[in-house]
Amino acid sequence: MFVWHPNDPPPAIEQHSRAKLTVLRSYLRAYFDRLGNNPSRDEFRLDLVDGFAGGGTFLDSGEPLSGTPLIMIEEALAASDRLNQKRVKPLRFDCKFHFVDINPAHTAHLRMVLNERGYEVNNEEIVVHTSAFAEVAEDIIADVLRRQPRAGRSIFLLDQTGFSQVELALVSRILARLPAAEVIMTFAADSLINFLSESPSIVRAVAPLQVTETQIHDWLQLGDGDGGRALVQRVMRNHIRSVTRASFDTPFFIRPKESRRALWFLHLSRHPIARDVMIQCHWKNFNTFEHYGSGGFDMLGWDALTRNTGTLPLFNFGELDAEQLRQQLLASMPSELYALASEAPITVDAIRTMLANSTAATFADLDNTLIQLAREREFDIIGSNGRPRSRNLTRLEPTDQIVIPQMRLFPGISRLT
Repeated sequence: MFVWHPNDPPPAIEQHSRAKLTVLRSYLRAYFDRLGNNPSRDEFRLDLVDGFAGGGTFLDSGEPLSGTPLIMIEEALAASDRLNQKRVKPLRFDCKFHFVDINPAHTAHLRMVLNERGYEVNNEEIVVHTSAFAEVAEDIIADVLRRQPRAGRSIFLLDQTGFSQVELALVSRILARLPAAEVIMTFAADSLINFLSESPSIVRAVAPLQVTETQIHDWLQLGDGDGGRALVQRVMRNHIRSVTRASFDTPFFIRPKESRRALWFLHLSRHPIARDVMIQCHWKNFNTFEHYGSGGFDMLGWDALTRNTGTLPLFNFGELDAEQLRQQLLASMPSELYALASEAPITVDAIRTMLANSTAATFADLDNTLIQLAREREFDIIGSNGRPRSRNLTRLEPTDQIVIPQMRLFPGISRLT
């Protein structure tokens, strides 16, 4: 746990925290570019919330390093400059920042750092809250809705310590009340698994996760069986998505050298584009994150029938993993599509949405797989005009439909056989 005080130097950064900072900056940059590149847009409004902000800076080999609050401000300012370079009509950025920390010494250090860099804490653009996040969350949600009554476009960073500082019910309220909100949270998955038992004190401790005694019992049984920890992680991930009602989640591991216990860097949203941007950031920052599993549609899970924890491959988002993913998508996509399109054609957009949570593939990866399979005559692709698209096409439209041919030219040749 890091400690800040205005009279002392900031703490030294640790490897796992540096990884989170790297991907947060990368994601914010991609987020601004993806949503700000519409030439018809003349205003970009966004609320950024750091629920466990800390003191704002770290030391990295003796040099100051921006923490999450400064990264949020820096990337918003950089995006304004970058996206306005080639525009005739300037894109107006309207960003508001809420930085929250329960420790008065932390917020005092943060205010000092913000002041040193010329950022005014004025409660209009930058607000610093000395409070527990849960105590001010409803006020922050209300403020976002005041500024953005329709979409509530916002990013909540909840970099908690452990696994129970953030109530999943609160995350659910954020996503329900702010349709365009995203939540990025850390979750100490290994610590929770090590902590589990059926004692009453444990049941009370995990109450913020809405985990029942029956679930704890079942998770303990899974942990003792074949597959152990990996299988519990899979069930735990499904539980988090279910309770928060997040349509899309992207969980990836950080393994701190200090403890070797896995932390999840978990991105939750209700929009497939947000999920795709985050996956792209994982690929861009390869070797920063990892996950156990193959590159196919069981990538983010674990197959209890065929694997055990001793043989699970490690996926690091490198070049070899990218090739592995391409090959396994080609092998596993046909059976997925036949299940989805067996009764009626299905759009490319629907395929992306339905398969997103089960693979490390970007939407471009899924599209390229569909194009390759169409060239192999596994499926037909019909455009929005109802006409077949060329098998030499290089780009899919979200409205394109995948259709299972009624009769194959070579019925014995198929990736399904």
